[in-house]
Amino acid sequence: MFQTVSHPCEILCWSVGDAPLARGDMVAAIGNFDGVHLGHQKVIETARKAAAEQGQPIGVVTFDPHPREFFRQDDAPFHLADRTEKDRLIAALGVDRIIHVTFDDNLRCTDAENFVTQVLPALGIRSLFAGTDFAFGRGRGGDIETINRIGASVGIDAVSVPLLVDANSAVISSTRVRAALQSGEPDLAASMLGHDWAVTGIVQQGDQRGRTIGFPTANIPLGALLNPAFGVYAVQIFEAEAGGDFTCLGNGVANIGIRPTVEDRGVLCEAHLFDQQLDLYGRRLAVCLRAFLRAERKFTGIDELTSQIAKDARAARALLPPVKQTA
Repeated sequence: MFQTVSHPCEILCWSVGDAPLARGDMVAAIGNFDGVHLGHQKVIETARKAAAEQGQPIGVVTFDPHPREFFRQDDAPFHLADRTEKDRLIAALGVDRIIHVTFDDNLRCTDAENFVTQVLPALGIRSLFAGTDFAFGRGRGGDIETINRIGASVGIDAVSVPLLVDANSAVISSTRVRAALQSGEPDLAASMLGHDWAVTGIVQQGDQRGRTIGFPTANIPLGALLNPAFGVYAVQIFEAEAGGDFTCLGNGVANIGIRPTVEDRGVLCEAHLFDQQLDLYGRRLAVCLRAFLRAERKFTGIDELTSQIAKDARAARALLPPVKQTA
């Protein structure tokens, strides 16, 4: 399920107007990398190989907040990974440095020429890799060709990496991953991500209603994460370790939605871990969606809800493979 972080990765934040990063030259991949799907991994791996050939560090440059979040603040939640998980997924690809460039009014107003001659040198970039659809600068006025045309004056070149397509020649994209999750197809999403999609976050105190009916749950608000199809999923549950990797706690069943049978507390992932009674409050978990079991619905009362949860748990147990205790 999870890539593991094999070596230390430096994580930096930088904004237009900050002093240049004093880290030396590097080869870098650039993009939003939401979800770090197989197409993103191709771009980063291409840059990593070039960095190794040149004897340079490999970096990844991304943007925070996501430009869509900056320009369309009223959009529904769309992130495929929170920042902590995004960093972990990128670091697991063997990069030395992740730079989060702040997407603010200063960056929005930076034209393509100044992006190439000021921003990229300040980050220490000498060779840049991006997907063929990469655009930058005010009004998205720059592309890879722009970098190579302007960048020669400051010693920067760029390489366009062809977009990755699936067996049906459809481009693998974050948009398609989101659509798969919203249609209740976590397996299709996983085939494009190269890993299971997970709800990640800190377990919060709930109303403890699950304890009273024999199904205690770890509750994680989705926040800015994409809302997948509301309903019940067979899941595997992992806990974050201090170094950033995850340990598998076990199989389980989870409801994602607004709990129509009881009070609405916003969009929650309520995950029940099979055969264990662990105190998970305040701990960071990843609840990996393995299969969609049924849509969320309202029940006549707690008895009917309890009966259905028991059925869901049996269905999840039948679907999930035996648990490996390490990620």
